[in-house]
Amino acid sequence: MKHLLPFATERQAEVIEAVIRYGSHRKAAKALGIHHSNVHRNIQAAKARAARQGVAPEADMVHQAPEGFTVKGTSTLYKDGEPVIQWVKTNQEKQSMMEMLEEFKEGLQDINKAKPIKAPKTSNKDYLAAYIIGDHHFGMFAWGSETNMANPEEGNWDIDKSRKVLINAIDRLVERAGDAETGLLVNVGDFFHANDTTSLTPNSKALLDSDGRFGRTVRMAGELFRYLIDRMLNRHKKVVIINARGNHDPDAALWLNEMLRMYYLNEKRITVLDNFNKFVWYKFGKNLIVTHHGDRLKIQQAYEAITRNLPKEWGECDHRFLWMGHIHHKQQHEVGGMLAESFNVLAPPDYWHSSMGYGAHRSMTCILLHKDYGLDCRFQANIQELI
Repeated sequence: MKHLLPFATERQAEVIEAVIRYGSHRKAAKALGIHHSNVHRNIQAAKARAARQGVAPEADMVHQAPEGFTVKGTSTLYKDGEPVIQWVKTNQEKQSMMEMLEEFKEGLQDINKAKPIKAPKTSNKDYLAAYIIGDHHFGMFAWGSETNMANPEEGNWDIDKSRKVLINAIDRLVERAGDAETGLLVNVGDFFHANDTTSLTPNSKALLDSDGRFGRTVRMAGELFRYLIDRMLNRHKKVVIINARGNHDPDAALWLNEMLRMYYLNEKRITVLDNFNKFVWYKFGKNLIVTHHGDRLKIQQAYEAITRNLPKEWGECDHRFLWMGHIHHKQQHEVGGMLAESFNVLAPPDYWHSSMGYGAHRSMTCILLHKDYGLDCRFQANIQELI
């Protein structure tokens, strides 16, 4: 059983060590306060990961694949029932979808050890505070010496800095949001820099500058979202979550959204809106909020799609907003009674974008809406106060 520990997640290692210490699945489950089936599930997941790395002693697999590779297959020559020679074929490692979901779930659960969050005693039901996360590119790596001639420190970016900056941003914005009853967390897409372990863009298959192991990125994303949502629950009685699907993370955004929906299924204060369609919308009083990442979409196309598909909601609202990302800088267009807007981001440009001359002001925005009168005010946290 000890041979599984190098391949186990933190939670799986805790379960394995409990089985070793107490001698059985049921005794370990009792000590950990979980059902014995969860003990079996965690051990099987660790065994599967170990086998993919070439370690399964019960099947005479004892040759571990090198870092970054998984075992594609083995061929073993036996003599008198004993293995004599073994050939091992390897592939570059690809993390399965189930592994990624488990990593994200464990990230959520790590923060979940805290006590349940009580709703604020007072709130103003006439207001909604929208926290808009521009393309965050979580998991991107950038070296400031390559990407920022004036201030290399501001150009540095990795998972840890990405996490720190977003946490600081939500902390500052939540404190400024007042007593709005509803908090709306809007991820306008490309929250993840890479869609999967290949670190290739889904459409053009361009190689991305990624930081470290994708499993760690997924685990830390779980921790990060739990923190963001907890901060909002402290401030607002209702929390609504939108995860638009970007061009970098069209599939990752789907499982991100479904994991959050499942995790908070019994939390009546939280609503996670479906993102099966790239347009995601929410109605607050006389405000219609529509989100789309903005890739391959012209404003006129968006206007026509919204008025065609949401005619009732459009007619009932005096204030219509289209919130987008993708271009990383601030733009506003007013078309047909709708304010279309793209938002700045907190992440710096990576090497390719920097070398092509791209770049913009870096910030995160909070927008305060009144249920009848629409836009009340907006404020932002700038990168200089967050790093």
